[in-house]
Amino acid sequence: MLNDSYVEQALKAKPGNDFYVKLAISIWVIFMGIPVLFFIGGIGIILSIIGICLFVHFLGYRNMEYEYTLTNGSIEIAAIYNASKRKELMHFDMEQVTMVTPEDSDRISHEPVVKRHNFTSGNKDRRGIALIVEINGKKELVLMEPSAKSLEHIKGFAKNKIYDI
Repeated sequence: MLNDSYVEQALKAKPGNDFYVKLAISIWVIFMGIPVLFFIGGIGIILSIIGICLFVHFLGYRNMEYEYTLTNGSIEIAAIYNASKRKELMHFDMEQVTMVTPEDSDRISHEPVVKRHNFTSGNKDRRGIALIVEINGKKELVLMEPSAKSLEHIKGFAKNKIYDI
């Protein structure tokens, strides 16, 4: 009989800086359409409508949460926007993980990583972990904020790769 291990966790996240930059750009496009309206007419209206559409579109990414799905040593991370749109962000197996440490550990500061993925809530008082994942021969840093049950799952499949936890 197989003993499958499955843990699912949802984590509410604050929008990142890119969210606010996109909103600012869309507002800038709206207001650029107003003076253009006086000189060119129709193009100013079109520009303002495009800015409004961009603003409404980007506003849909305000409410976000990360979903961690851990299944038999496989980790899938997805983003859920406004509780309706789901987008898979990353998927890897624990065999690809070379190190698991607290996110503020000195051990990861010496690791040459190509990409850094932050899948945490964004709260300053959080206690997250860092995973060094080797994907296609390149090391990537993945920051997570697992629950106690999720952390136990990770510990069970990465026994020799855990430091300071």
